[in-house]
Amino acid sequence: MTVRPPRPAAPLLRQAQRRRLLTPFRVVMLVAVAGSGLLILYGIIDRTASQIPILAAGLAVLGLTFGAIAVACVVTIVRAGRDGRAALAFWAALAGGAAVVTAAGCLAAAVVMAMVWGSASAS
Repeated sequence: MTVRPPRPAAPLLRQAQRRRLLTPFRVVMLVAVAGSGLLILYGIIDRTASQIPILAAGLAVLGLTFGAIAVACVVTIVRAGRDGRAALAFWAALAGGAAVVTAAGCLAAAVVMAMVWGSASAS
């Protein structure tokens, strides 16, 4: 009598263990980044009195979106660290750092744009 090797897991089980690539959070973040990018682009092209507020709003939304992405990267770092996946934790930390720097720059630019708009409308 020959001993058979164990069978691999069923396809449905393997599919359930695989993570989804298209999550609701990723869809919302993608829409927010694309929408704020279009708003910033419109603010750059538009040469009216509403140019600066549109740019400030687009930069604020973009900064908040990248802040949320940075928080999601922190969650990924913690989960990867608990599971012992060092490479995923490293890349999530690198992406999270880039997201934080981008968020800080966008929010700072939005504050400067709001201050410029406030000083221009006061005089």
